[in-house]
Amino acid sequence: MDTPQQQQQDQVSPQAKWWVDGQRIGYKGFWFKPEFITASEAIRAHYKPLPSDIILASFPKTGTTWLKALTSSILRHSSTSSSSSIQDLDHLNPHEVVPFLEIEMFGDNPSKDITEISSPRLFSTHLPLSFLPETVKTSGCRFIYITRHPADTFVSLWHLHNNKFGTEISIRQAFEEFCKGLVPAGPYFEHVLEFWEARDRVMFVTYEDLKANPEETVRKIAEFLGCKTKVEEIVKECSFEKLRSTSKERGEGVHWSGNKYDMFFRKGVVGDWKIHLTQEMMKELEDIADLKWRGSGLDLNIFYRTASQ
Repeated sequence: MDTPQQQQQDQVSPQAKWWVDGQRIGYKGFWFKPEFITASEAIRAHYKPLPSDIILASFPKTGTTWLKALTSSILRHSSTSSSSSIQDLDHLNPHEVVPFLEIEMFGDNPSKDITEISSPRLFSTHLPLSFLPETVKTSGCRFIYITRHPADTFVSLWHLHNNKFGTEISIRQAFEEFCKGLVPAGPYFEHVLEFWEARDRVMFVTYEDLKANPEETVRKIAEFLGCKTKVEEIVKECSFEKLRSTSKERGEGVHWSGNKYDMFFRKGVVGDWKIHLTQEMMKELEDIADLKWRGSGLDLNIFYRTASQ
C-alpha cells in the first residue's frame, strides 16, 4: 500500500495564481502544502485528545483570530476553569496565544509530547475534520467551528494574499480559482460542510453572528465551554479595535505564517464583498453553495439571518 507521501505525488495541484508560496497537494479532496499534510498524519498518529481539550477550527479568513481571542479570554477569566497555561492578550497577537495543531504542536516535531500542557488545552486548526484522528469524535473534546459568508471569505483571503506577497492576482482570476477550490485549505464549501455535518458535537458559529450579536454569541460560547465569566468584559477586551491596536504595537514583527501582525486585521466588516464582486459573481457563489450543500440543511441563509438584524 502506498504511503500518504507516495499518494501525494499523483495529486499535485494544477497551476494556480494562489500558489506563489509553493505548490499544493491534493489530499482527501483538499489542497494543502505538503508539510501540512505531513503534519496532519503526525496529528493522527500522535495526538491523544483529552475530554477537556478545546479545538477551534476554521477555514482561513473566517474569523479565526477573533475566535482565538474570545475563547482564550473566556477561559482566562472564567471562575470555573483552571487555565494557567493561557497567556493574556495585552501584548500578544491571539495567534501567539492559541497554537495551531498543524504548526506549533506537530509541524516541526511530529512526535512532540504535549502531555505536560495543563488543562484545558486550547488548540486551533485550519485542517478539515477528516484530517484529524477519529478519537476527536469519541474523546469528548469540544470543537468550536467559525465560518463566514463565502463572498467575504474570498475578498478577505484575496486582500491578505496580495498584501503578503506584493503580487496582485486579478480579482477575476482569484475568484475563478476560489470557486474551483484552488485556494489554501480549499475548497471552502467542502471544508464548511464537514463541520456542519458534525454539529452534534461541534459548536457552529458564524462571523456574522459575532458581528451582529457579540455578547449573546460569547455567552453561548462560554456556556458551551462550561465557563462562568463577565461577557461584557470579554467582548470589550477582544474588540476589533483593541486587538488591532495591540498588533500595531508589535511594529514590523512577523508571525510564523509570514504575515505581519497587523495583517490579521483589515476591516472586519460584513458585506465588504459588495464593493468588489459583481452580481454575476455572487450568483455563481450561490449556485455552488446550492450544489455543494444540497440536502445537508446548510445554505447561505445561515449568514444572512443575523447579518440583516
